[in-house]
Amino acid sequence: MRRALLVIAGLVLAWAAGTAFLAIGGLMVPATRELAADLTIGSILAALAALASSDSPDRVWLAVAVAFWTLTAALLILPPLVSALVGELAGARSFVWYAGASGALTAAIAWIGHAGGHGPNPTETKLLTLLFLTGAVAGLVYWMVAGRSGGRSAPTSG
Repeated sequence: MRRALLVIAGLVLAWAAGTAFLAIGGLMVPATRELAADLTIGSILAALAALASSDSPDRVWLAVAVAFWTLTAALLILPPLVSALVGELAGARSFVWYAGASGALTAAIAWIGHAGGHGPNPTETKLLTLLFLTGAVAGLVYWMVAGRSGGRSAPTSG
């Protein structure tokens, strides 16, 4: 029971840390700053007005909410969850596992949507690095709360 509570607390704190890191780190990457600058209050109000005046605003809002939730879950929730579950089952205690696996999964999920046939351009590389670091921070927070005390205990000689 104690272990389950540690795992749940670790995941909740990992998700919060990943979200905070992505928000703050996103302000430091020029591509995300430009995107945020394009989302001025006027454009947001125009988009809201267009959504409200559409034929079926409820379906549009539902589609926007589902898309936002899917993106959030895929980038911020799924990678720490998968690395925590695999780490718990494998008995991992290393921060390298939790941070590395979570970071790699976050960047890999983002890379899945990349067009094939060519490598990332410099902007995409910066965004993928930001996402890798976001996942790594989430994995590290999970390790600090629950990962380092998990797994198999060291054998005692005696």
